[in-house]
Amino acid sequence: MSVKSALHLYMTVSRWEFLPAVSVGVLIGIFLGAESIQYLFSSEFVLYLAEGILIFLLLFNVGFMVNCWADWKIDELYKTKLYLAVMRMGRSKLGIMVTIHIAVAILLASHLTMAIGRPEIIILVWIGTFLGVAYSVEPFRFKRRGALHSIIALPIFFIPGVYSYFLVSDLPIDAPYTYMFLLLAAGITIGHYALILVSQAEDYPDDKKMGLYTPPVNWGLRKTLYVSFMSNLLGSIVIVVVLMLMFLTINVWLLVLTPLIVVGRYLSMRNVYDLHKISFEKSSDVDLLEEIRKKMSKYPMWHAYGLSGITISALFILVFKSLEWIVPVLNF
Repeated sequence: MSVKSALHLYMTVSRWEFLPAVSVGVLIGIFLGAESIQYLFSSEFVLYLAEGILIFLLLFNVGFMVNCWADWKIDELYKTKLYLAVMRMGRSKLGIMVTIHIAVAILLASHLTMAIGRPEIIILVWIGTFLGVAYSVEPFRFKRRGALHSIIALPIFFIPGVYSYFLVSDLPIDAPYTYMFLLLAAGITIGHYALILVSQAEDYPDDKKMGLYTPPVNWGLRKTLYVSFMSNLLGSIVIVVVLMLMFLTINVWLLVLTPLIVVGRYLSMRNVYDLHKISFEKSSDVDLLEEIRKKMSKYPMWHAYGLSGITISALFILVFKSLEWIVPVLNF
């Protein structure tokens, strides 16, 4: 097998098409946690930053590789591209790659924890690794256990951002600013898991045939869309309020970014609300499923809209801190 073919197989089972979206959470954590741009790229820290990003990439790949390893029979029926990649690579070889990735990530995280003195790093790596593997693998296999499916939101949305925050921040875990960041991360997790629920609703018939008790299979399509809309709304409210508070701890002028955040959250929520409203009009699951699938072509944009205002706001906070334009209205 050529190097090019091997790399293509690796990228396929690692689902690199999802990497840009998940990486946004890491950027938000870095932008909000770092004391300045100068510090991030300083000679004493830049190598630790690179090491931390490498750990994230290794564990990102692990989550998707494990899913391909565990679901190869299901993928033969519904995700042929992934099934063929696993068969060409060899399931045993894929399992060895997963083990190596985890071992290297834990070794690097142990070194990084000792080097920068942040035990949160290794703790988050252990938790994220367990959840990423247990989501797909028996005896846990959270993906088929109804409400426990929501656990996947932690390694996708919550842990990457919190991990990168502690990677670059020198604030203690009990600092008010850290509390605000953790609340923001929770809001993002709730709001964007809501979108995953819609994606799961699209797979409702196939999951039901395979005995995967995902939320749509357990709750039905209409309840899933209702929970999705309400979760998106709750997460969006938390995000807007917390970011406004964070602005006031840096500089009141940052509040001009608030409309950008609100518009982004609205655009993220609009399609979910439309589907929730349509669910009252459609008498059958078949018709409702057709409406869901019509909208899924723009699904990646739902995440992009919701995260864009947050990411831009986080970058501006970092810029203001770097330029020392810190004139807090709120002092905790």
